[in-house]
Amino acid sequence: MNRGAAAPLLRFRLGATPAALPLEAVREVLEAPWIVPIPGSHPHVAGVTLNRGVALPVYDLMRFVPLWGTPAAPGRAAGRQEAPLLSVCGFEEVLLGVLGDGVDLVEDPSPVEAPEERGVVCLEYVRGLVKSGDEVVALLDPAKLFPSLGVPAEGSPSAREDAGEEDPAGR
Repeated sequence: MNRGAAAPLLRFRLGATPAALPLEAVREVLEAPWIVPIPGSHPHVAGVTLNRGVALPVYDLMRFVPLWGTPAAPGRAAGRQEAPLLSVCGFEEVLLGVLGDGVDLVEDPSPVEAPEERGVVCLEYVRGLVKSGDEVVALLDPAKLFPSLGVPAEGSPSAREDAGEEDPAGR
């Protein structure tokens, strides 16, 4: 389960839970921008924001119940954006935002074979477990997590990385 854990990671917190994404999946980290809620969307969809003229869907992993492996996810209340940072990630050709806080670069993570205690994150979405300082961190697997959030495999024109401000009407 620890394949790929030696590459640099972006560690962040989901409430009290440490998690990480492969640095190769992260494009930039921003202070949480203005997020417009989308009525009728899934609870884990925080809304949409503009990033360099591109509509960027924003996901709150604290409200994505399947990630937590229990019916009671430690999520934020709907409509509240308590996470101060937004990690802009690329998945295939799609850009998306993931809310989190306590962002930190982990350049040389140490793989963990068997942690003393099992974390609260569902292992279905975990690529491996790594040690960063004194913490065991769940390395999330973008290839499993992002499609489960509803991120399309191929981007719509408004969410594609190359769909910038040059021609907002798509002509």
